[in-house]
Amino acid sequence: MIELLHQTIEFWLQAHWSIALLMSAVVNIITYVTASCFFSCFFKWLTEHQQMGQHVDNRPLKAGQVKREIKQGLITCLVLAACSLMTRWWYSGIWPAGWGLFAWQVLLFALFYETYSYWVHRLLHGRTFSSVHAVHHRSTRVTPWTAYSVHPVEAVLIGITAPLFILLLPLSLGVAFSLHIMGMVFTIFIHSNFQLRANRTLARLLSASAYHVRHHQNGQVNYAFTTALWDRLMGTKKAS
Repeated sequence: MIELLHQTIEFWLQAHWSIALLMSAVVNIITYVTASCFFSCFFKWLTEHQQMGQHVDNRPLKAGQVKREIKQGLITCLVLAACSLMTRWWYSGIWPAGWGLFAWQVLLFALFYETYSYWVHRLLHGRTFSSVHAVHHRSTRVTPWTAYSVHPVEAVLIGITAPLFILLLPLSLGVAFSLHIMGMVFTIFIHSNFQLRANRTLARLLSASAYHVRHHQNGQVNYAFTTALWDRLMGTKKAS
């Protein structure tokens, strides 16, 4: 699997930009559609058939909401694909030279993403970009499809995360690709509007979805995506 991924990345690096763009778009779309379908079906099954969980927000969906979200999400996938081409200019190897460097790159990028995503999210809620972020917040009750239903400007801000990091610190393409896919899946998960009823330990692990739903309900709290670090420091955390 690693060897296949390595060969695919090498081909992507050497391919014409149009082929590389198409490859990136296909990967983004497959990830978006597959993860959204999985979480939609799985959490519906847990809620309706197993009674193991519940929707955090029970308000009805707006008319045509999911169709609109899917359309906007596919556009976002194309924007993310275009932004990924920048990493072809600045990347630092395909894989790190050793597991220690791999772990170091993952840690540094995670810290960068945690900070970048929080403050960009705060910026999007400011007066200048409020109309841009309003596209995402049209979905007051979120679904997995809501995750990438964003304005193209916001999609660019998301898409340049890895290129910006690479300008500051070395990042291998294999690491960037792996974290990108994991990030897409996690972002889709936190828009799943699901909360587990039983098993307190597992419920705590799955609480990120409820945490982010509170943001869509309030709009002035819970700006963070992966951890509540910056929300705690800036006083914007609201318990899920």
